[in-house]
Amino acid sequence: MSFQASHLNFAQKVIAIIKPQDLTRYFSGTLYPDSRYITKVDRAKTHTNVRIEPKKILNLTDDFDKGWQVHLWYDKLALHHLDQIALGRPYQPEDMYNPEIWIQVTGAKLVEDLFWWQNIDWPQIIPYLKFTKNPYNEDKQILNDWYQHFIDFYPRKPDLEAYREQAAFMGIAPEKIERIQRFAHTLHNDQDKNLRIQKVMAQVIKEFKNLIGK
Repeated sequence: MSFQASHLNFAQKVIAIIKPQDLTRYFSGTLYPDSRYITKVDRAKTHTNVRIEPKKILNLTDDFDKGWQVHLWYDKLALHHLDQIALGRPYQPEDMYNPEIWIQVTGAKLVEDLFWWQNIDWPQIIPYLKFTKNPYNEDKQILNDWYQHFIDFYPRKPDLEAYREQAAFMGIAPEKIERIQRFAHTLHNDQDKNLRIQKVMAQVIKEFKNLIGK
């Protein structure tokens, strides 16, 4: 799971490829998958079991579903790069089951998200962040709360420490938040690794274009 500024930035940068007609549904779909943290829908239903081949995204008729798929592909492609930076070695499938590795890679994702929080033109995205669909009949108020959190969060002054609030909203345990924050600050202060994290987006966009045939 990358954090939401990264996902929204990626979605914005691939609009010319995906060609959504309804940007509200598109960005709503982009923000949707990680709502599972507060709706408690199983991750397989929002992520692993629903990802389709990139070329098939263009055939989807609902822009919500296009945004959803864009989210899933950023997660998949960015993970390999962030693992390499955070851990100093290539991604391994068993990494996702290792809680210590999860802490470190999540710290890298915070550093990545902070960069895009600082560099997105938020007035071009915030108006489109609205609840439009509950694919698994999730409570509508809970989903409204999910979207509202980011509508309120990202217009604020970027601050790595602010992610404590976001992580708590998502239900991440306080002791895990503390460890994630410590690792994130270490990465953020490492000039070389921080710069490499900032370049992940461009690498993923290139890979995504190749997969989709553009």
